[in-house]
Amino acid sequence: MLIIEGVDKLENEFICLKPGKTNCYILKGGNGYLLIDTGYESDYKSFLKQLKDYHIGLDEIKYLLLTHHHDDHVGFANKLLDDTDLKIISYKYSKKLLKEGKNDKSRDGGIINKRMYFVFKFGQWFIPNLFGLTFPTISLRNKDILLNGDNLSILREIGIEGDILYTPGHSIDSISVLLDDGSIFCGDMAANFPDWLGTRFNPPFLTDVKKNYQSWEKIINTKAKTVYPSHGKDFNIERLKDNLDEFKNEDLIGFF
Repeated sequence: MLIIEGVDKLENEFICLKPGKTNCYILKGGNGYLLIDTGYESDYKSFLKQLKDYHIGLDEIKYLLLTHHHDDHVGFANKLLDDTDLKIISYKYSKKLLKEGKNDKSRDGGIINKRMYFVFKFGQWFIPNLFGLTFPTISLRNKDILLNGDNLSILREIGIEGDILYTPGHSIDSISVLLDDGSIFCGDMAANFPDWLGTRFNPPFLTDVKKNYQSWEKIINTKAKTVYPSHGKDFNIERLKDNLDEFKNEDLIGFF
């Protein structure tokens, strides 16, 4: 499966929209589209413009899958709920966290290394509310879908050949989409930042390093071939194999 780089009609492929700092992926289903994640609330206007560039009507998006509840992944979800009739797919732990409207800070965790820590501190000097970590509260409805463990049927029922896997570690509610062709959309279970930051394909923040590496091992043991993260370019699954267990929970640096 390929990412379409032009604006031709989408046919059995997916596209990556970049309305802000978060990659948002659109997959074609049998009767519309599945959107994986949103950006920040302020990214909605850019999202609509990019959607139009791909000749996709907003009303053609039938499902929104949230890989987890963080502000840069659910920011304009409410705007989509106002403007469409889509259904949300998320993990069962997301329900309470989405309603609270803030990133979960109750499970310890921290920044992956000193380099990323100082990047964040430097950024705060220029943007005081850079890490407000809040978002408009989201109240899930009866028609929305809450998952419990891996799900091997929902995507197929809507015409997408793939499965949804529970992949915690970055957050307690993290999920990933694994397509039959080996493409995996992992949210923040993994990320692709510049080498000089030394994150070794980890996200900047982790709730539990050990659980995140267990999630890496889980997808390594599937047919996954290419990882499509929410931050950075796609990369080969071998990169996760090469960087397993590079960090420990005691290495994390408290920040928030």
